[in-house]
Amino acid sequence: MEEYAGRVLAERYRLPRPPADGFELVESRAFDTYSGQEVLVHQVLLPEVVGVDDGPDGPDGDGLDESSRRALAAARSAAAIPDHPRLVQVFDIFVEGGSLWIASELVSARPLAALLAERPLDAYRAAEVASDVLTALRALHATGWTHRNVTASTVLVCDDGRAMLAGLAAGAAQEALCGYDPVPEQVLAGGGEDEEAGDWHGPRSALEQERARQNRITVVGAVTERWAPEQAHAVHENWRLSPPVGPAADLWALGSLLFRSVQGHPPFPEESAAELVQLVCAEPPAFAEECGPLRPVVESLLRQDPEERPEAEELGGWLRSLIRSAPEPDIGVSAVQVPTDPAKLPVKRRRGELVRRRRKKAAAEAAAGTQHRRHARGKQARTGRPPKLPKPGKAAGPASALGMSGLGPAGPAATAPMEAARPAAPPRQPRPSAPARPAAARGGPHVTARPPIHEEDVVYRRPDGSDDAPRRLGMRLLIAVLVILAAAVAYALLLMPHRGDGSGDGAKADRTVQAGMPKPGSGKSDGKGGATTAPATSAPATTPPAKATTSAPASPSGPALGPDYALRHDSAGFSVAVHTGWQRSGPNGQDEVTYAGNDLQLTVVPGRDSSSARGTDPVAYQLNEPELADFRASSWSSASGLQSLTLDGHPAAEGEYTYRNSSGQGVYARNLALLIDGKYHVVLVTGLDSQRAAVQQAFDKAVETYTAH
Repeated sequence: MEEYAGRVLAERYRLPRPPADGFELVESRAFDTYSGQEVLVHQVLLPEVVGVDDGPDGPDGDGLDESSRRALAAARSAAAIPDHPRLVQVFDIFVEGGSLWIASELVSARPLAALLAERPLDAYRAAEVASDVLTALRALHATGWTHRNVTASTVLVCDDGRAMLAGLAAGAAQEALCGYDPVPEQVLAGGGEDEEAGDWHGPRSALEQERARQNRITVVGAVTERWAPEQAHAVHENWRLSPPVGPAADLWALGSLLFRSVQGHPPFPEESAAELVQLVCAEPPAFAEECGPLRPVVESLLRQDPEERPEAEELGGWLRSLIRSAPEPDIGVSAVQVPTDPAKLPVKRRRGELVRRRRKKAAAEAAAGTQHRRHARGKQARTGRPPKLPKPGKAAGPASALGMSGLGPAGPAATAPMEAARPAAPPRQPRPSAPARPAAARGGPHVTARPPIHEEDVVYRRPDGSDDAPRRLGMRLLIAVLVILAAAVAYALLLMPHRGDGSGDGAKADRTVQAGMPKPGSGKSDGKGGATTAPATSAPATTPPAKATTSAPASPSGPALGPDYALRHDSAGFSVAVHTGWQRSGPNGQDEVTYAGNDLQLTVVPGRDSSSARGTDPVAYQLNEPELADFRASSWSSASGLQSLTLDGHPAAEGEYTYRNSSGQGVYARNLALLIDGKYHVVLVTGLDSQRAAVQQAFDKAVETYTAH
């Protein structure tokens, strides 16, 4: 409060020091003493004469002339539109000190104009901002409104990156001050605040039209976004045939905003408002050469004819496609490389040589030795000389040609241990030598025969001599894990107790719960459209149940209620789950039974009103039920989530409400109206706005367990 020590507006909004007393639209923070929160206050000066006559009698008794009353009515009509996440909410509009003041939501954001003053946006970021603004405009256009005030000052970029649109009420007030009627026809047909303006619906003649145009040049100024061609056209004798101001004007403003955001300057010079209006009507805008992928979008939005501009749905598709095609951000030189441990990185090794398996080594050596001996005997028979013995250190026979050297050092020294390890072969009988055949009969020179190599005898060996033993170990571990999982599932299915069948301790526990209180998980749904189940019927218990005492808490329920809640059987004719620490009171004169504690309160009305007197629609009953009188009497309130549903076969309605109590504290309430046998039953949980989670939990427990006796 020390920060807000300035002027007080409407005996409610306290401005900071020094007070905001400029001669143009002023924005300032303010502290709302009623709600206890900060708001944003806009000031719109109300001139004495703005081009529309006040009548022969001058201003009315309220001190406002006709144009000021129209501005006030237009601003209030704009503030009455439904809330939207992309639109800034307006709280209050009033006139004080010759100015129109608009109290709106204080958003943690910066205007787009402040961001553009630092540096322009790139095409993809501008497309993201334009997509959020287009979402807000489509919500406005669905209600019939045209914003008319889309500028870099009214587009707010929040801290989380999303964009919101403000300035609707201020723009409507300025249009009404100039002499136009910004309120759409469907709003005028519905009545409301616009009835203060009488039968006035904008300029009625060419003179009034030109006067309103000149006033708008003075009030709006040189802002390209607010001067679409249909708003800047000069008045001619067929002025009623000029294009109407509609959603296409907002799309022109969005295109101009994109041009300014990417290129850093507006599409038309803004030195003079009068020259800007003439250029918009006579000259095409500057080429969007620096907009990159946004150039076709911007140039299509800045077309002179409103009919040639794209529709909002088509524009949204273009922007979404552009956002999806945005490149990954360039990290640049500011990136920090994360140090890595080379010892933990995988080492790339070359593939091993093609060798025989160890178990095939003996057979291969024996076959090679046999071939060598045959070759030696044949050579001795031809030449009559004894064969030469192999030199030490070299492999005998074709063993080296088959790649046996990869198994270790060659020669007798290397093969001696393996020969010693093999069992001795039985002695073989010498075979009679065959007569020598000529070379022609033998088919040419002698060729040493090699044993065939089969696929199952081949393995890839790594340079260090290891084989695929790790792979086999991994397969064994995987099989072991699968066996353990199968054993765990079998144990769960066969040995653990089951609660679904009619045998065992689980069935006894279920029957005990049914005899004493509703089974956990049974009863009514949570009120959010989920499936509903009927309450569990009582089954004969093996032990006599305890006698129920009036208004006494029952034993704690199962896991569905938790340790802090218990089921209470109230003497007023109902059962409901209540927090164990809450105290009961009532019923009062309104037949209300209350349980209070922890700054929360549960109110139950068991069948006070009948459907014959209050109707059969639970939604209509909830909107007018006496338990929500404080909500309807509050000047600062909101309602959401009101829906019709069916609980356990009975029609019902639920909703959530936020309002201020008589002490100025925020209250959050969850309400259920249930129609059972022609009687309305009400379950209401209220608490402070800061305790929404606790209120929701207590409401869910009460709705799930509420039963009328």
